Amino acid sequence: MGSIRDLAAFDQIEGGTRLSIDFAPTQSFFVVFRRPAAPARNDYQNFRELSSFVEVDGSWNLHFDPVWGGPPAVVFDELVDWTTRGEEGIKYYSGTAIYRKNLRIGHIPEGRRIYLDLGTVKHLAEVTINGKNLGVVWTAPWRVDATDALQAGENLLEIACTNVWANRLIGDEQQPPDVVWQMGDPQMKGGWFLQEFPDWFLNKNKRPSQGRYTFTTWNYFTKDSMLEPSGLLGPIKLLIETQL
Repeated sequence: MGSIRDLAAFDQIEGGTRLSIDFAPTQSFFVVFRRPAAPARNDYQNFRELSSFVEVDGSWNLHFDPVWGGPPAVVFDELVDWTTRGEEGIKYYSGTAIYRKNLRIGHIPEGRRIYLDLGTVKHLAEVTINGKNLGVVWTAPWRVDATDALQAGENLLEIACTNVWANRLIGDEQQPPDVVWQMGDPQMKGGWFLQEFPDWFLNKNKRPSQGRYTFTTWNYFTKDSMLEPSGLLGPIKLLIETQL
């Protein structure tokens, strides 16, 4: 969920405008010139510095989707990569898991923006605080403006984190095969393609390998393929704008 604001610190130079923008890795902005420029302000920062306000540590309640093999309810004592867990339903999980946590905040200063910084996310996250959806983040900085959603006292944080499909496909390869694969063209980055649709599929019967959750006609993974790091990796904290 984006935002629009003025950048009041700039220089008018011959033939154009010069301004400073702070970019995180792979971050992007749109700079729009759509009205006459106001006088530049030397006392203004286009991007204020942020300092730590509240550390969001401790345990989280998680809900994985059982349809894709995950546990409906589990507690993480700390934020960890899903692939490091011992439960196969988490280790090989692909899809969305919802993190929930109650966070108590004391006094909230007025006139300063507060951001929820997720640290590192694999691979995207949708943030809701006290029932207010704050949008989706998918690249650094994994951060949302939480100013208007936070309140003094108890706050409910809900973060829906979604990873990629690779881990579920790798997890399925731990099961006995129930299709016949043929090696693909090495010039097309290899992989294996389905030689033919199996009888159980064509006849709409129950598949023999019932521990599998996916069906694909092309596969680049084996049971020994490297898993993709997944989940909220943190550290998670509230950041507050420094005062001018």
